[in-house]
Amino acid sequence: MISIRSKLSLWLSALIIIATVIGLILFESMLRQAFHDSIINRLEEDLEHIIMASHINAGEIIIDQNELSSFYKPAYSGRYFQFNSESQVIRSRSLWDVQLDIELLAQNQTRVWQAKGPKNNDMQLLSIGIGSTSGKKVATLTVAQDLSIGRRVFSEVFGTKLAINIAMLLAMICGVFIIIRQSFKPVKSIQDSLAKLRQGEINALEINQIPVEIKPLAETYNELLDYTANQIERSRNNLGNLSHGLKTPLAVMQQQVEVLGLSNPETAEAMQQQLDQIRNMIERKLAAARITGDMLPAAQMVIPRDFEALTSTLDKVHHHKQIECSVKVIENINRLPIHREDGMELFGNLLDNAYKWADSHIAVDITAIEVGNNQTLSLTIEDDGPGVNDDQLSQLTSRGKRLDEAVIGHGLGLSIVKEIIEQYGYTLTFSRSERLGGLRVTIVFNNPKVMTSS
Repeated sequence: MISIRSKLSLWLSALIIIATVIGLILFESMLRQAFHDSIINRLEEDLEHIIMASHINAGEIIIDQNELSSFYKPAYSGRYFQFNSESQVIRSRSLWDVQLDIELLAQNQTRVWQAKGPKNNDMQLLSIGIGSTSGKKVATLTVAQDLSIGRRVFSEVFGTKLAINIAMLLAMICGVFIIIRQSFKPVKSIQDSLAKLRQGEINALEINQIPVEIKPLAETYNELLDYTANQIERSRNNLGNLSHGLKTPLAVMQQQVEVLGLSNPETAEAMQQQLDQIRNMIERKLAAARITGDMLPAAQMVIPRDFEALTSTLDKVHHHKQIECSVKVIENINRLPIHREDGMELFGNLLDNAYKWADSHIAVDITAIEVGNNQTLSLTIEDDGPGVNDDQLSQLTSRGKRLDEAVIGHGLGLSIVKEIIEQYGYTLTFSRSERLGGLRVTIVFNNPKVMTSS
């Protein structure tokens, strides 16, 4: 989904472009109309000057050349006039050998039009019918102006205006992006704070630099975090107090069961089973309370940072072996849904076991898999050691069980791993690594929400 900042930038840029285009269209229309009106006004002035310098006497058109403008003397100067009557045609010297095709008009009748003129250039023409003093003879006076020069000036003016507008448009668009970027800096700061909060680097949002518009939201979010943390801590404390409070009665009952076992073994055995169920239930509830609190981002295991810390320590412990341990994590995942202390113990045991048996290489991969209709995480640890026979895989998590007495250890590591996995309700499997040939340990985090932890 496109961000609010991008939407604002695009919408404002679009509005500026539309406004600029509309402005250019209106300016072009107004400039063209002004250009046309100025030419018509000049032609009307030329008509008046030529009419004052001419008269019709006995059907003959007479023009006083001394009163005419000098524009009409050079050939193809761009300013022209022509008198037309039934028997006579008088042209300005500027027309040279070109005669305009003029339609005769009645007295005081006018006509405005455009046509081709000398050098095949477009011309603006204005004609008027002029009568003699007796009113018996009528001649048509036409003045014309070449449009090529005016159009060149028009193109230069409009081109300059277009260049200025384009430069201003680009400057305004850049300004919009810069201003919006600067305005959204506090929001970016909140995004960074939320990322740090998810990674457990901070416990609350810093609200001093937050804009007043969203400051109440940040304050409410901090209050919710505090309230949730307090509720979880209170629940865990209550469960812890309950478990400690039950220890003494359970110990007393255990002593009574042992005494009862001397006289009535069957009854004692039945009561012992009930006591064991009570203890297991208490342990499960305590583990569940711990896990609930540990799902907060600040307490979860950060990857690959915590794995790098484990491998760095194990490299020193097993310095007599040259082990290369590679850790690959899919994008957008930066933590695992397990308490950091539990995770360090869990993966510390698994990696320590891999270091003991590996020849030279260990691979840790965290990938996404499909569980039903949901997507979750799978973590695998593989080594290139001798591996374990299929009939012995089921014995790996047995407390105190060791498959090779030649390797130093007490055989309790994998049983601890199994207990931690069961507390969280995740899935643990052992198999032979097809890639490296040694043992392959797979943990599936049966929790679709972990895929949204980025």
